[in-house]
Amino acid sequence: MAVEEIVKVSRNYQVTIPAKVRQKFQIKEGDLVKVTFDESEGVVKIQLLKEPWK
Repeated sequence: MAVEEIVKVSRNYQVTIPAKVRQKFQIKEGDLVKVTFDESEGVVKIQLLKEPWK
């Protein structure tokens, strides 16, 4: 099942990751995410990075 929300881009070109998405992927304050534009699909992807250094 897809989890999706519509968010608004702020004046500083920032977006908030919606609570439903944060909860599904267990994204917490201070976590690192990678943002990628996939040209073949024409979509932006956000990937939670694991922290192997901890």
